[in-house]
Amino acid sequence: MTSWELQRNWEIVRYLVYYLVEDLVSPDQISDKDVIDFSSGLGDLSEYIYSHNPKSLIATSPDDVPAPVSLTGKPGFRFIPNLHARMISEALAPNSIDLFVARMVFQFPTEEGDRIDVDGMLAQIFSVLRPGGRLIICSHEFTQLDDHPEDWDLPLASYMENLPAEHTGRHSARIQGLIELIEAIGLPPREGVHGQTGFGLKALMAVDSFVQAGFKIESSAEIEDFTFPVGISQDIATRKDYYRVLGRRVFSIKQDRIHSPAFTDKYTRPAVLKNILQELNQLHPFVTVPIFKIQAVKE
Repeated sequence: MTSWELQRNWEIVRYLVYYLVEDLVSPDQISDKDVIDFSSGLGDLSEYIYSHNPKSLIATSPDDVPAPVSLTGKPGFRFIPNLHARMISEALAPNSIDLFVARMVFQFPTEEGDRIDVDGMLAQIFSVLRPGGRLIICSHEFTQLDDHPEDWDLPLASYMENLPAEHTGRHSARIQGLIELIEAIGLPPREGVHGQTGFGLKALMAVDSFVQAGFKIESSAEIEDFTFPVGISQDIATRKDYYRVLGRRVFSIKQDRIHSPAFTDKYTRPAVLKNILQELNQLHPFVTVPIFKIQAVKE
């Protein structure tokens, strides 16, 4: 695991916050393709991809960590550590990849911190894809904490500290939950209409970036909710077994609902997602934000 994952108990948290397996990449997109699983995390998506017979699979990590044990030595599998977002075109040959997958990655790079932004990443990915190759990404959708023009000039930390006191009841609790999510996951702030008040990617801006990079958009949709268990930052050290069990139950509920016929229809999917959230909140309080997916092709 990376240092980021170790600090956040990601081997537990990952199964609480999203599913993002078949609903992100379908088996028919994988078979006999040269595939990249960029910033592959725990390796669970890589294992899924490998099980559907790609021609080759390269998994990457931004840290100096070993390859997933379950895939080490497997034919056609390669692992590249220390691969940062700004180094994609250095590490991968031009026109060499059929499918590039970046799960919950694009909301993190910023021009300031990683010396690359979404547009810079897309330019590099476009260069390594073959004509007809696909890029699939997903991200937290931009979520604005609140509108308070009088706080525009506050540093972000001060803004978030002051914000819960502006509200009462359930709205205050949701804001506190979102702030916990931001701090626990380490999400960078994003500029909103009223200042740096949010996080995640703006879906329409992301679509525009894809188009400007030369991609043809095949689909763009909200596919899941990021479900963050409220309070986990304070008590996971003493309740790991509780959160492991909760994670298995959450993942199973999502898997069952996401495999239902109603989920595949974009008009009935919101009702499925609503039912998932209602069921999860019977187990533990969660704060949730939408996850959107973009699938695009290099023509």
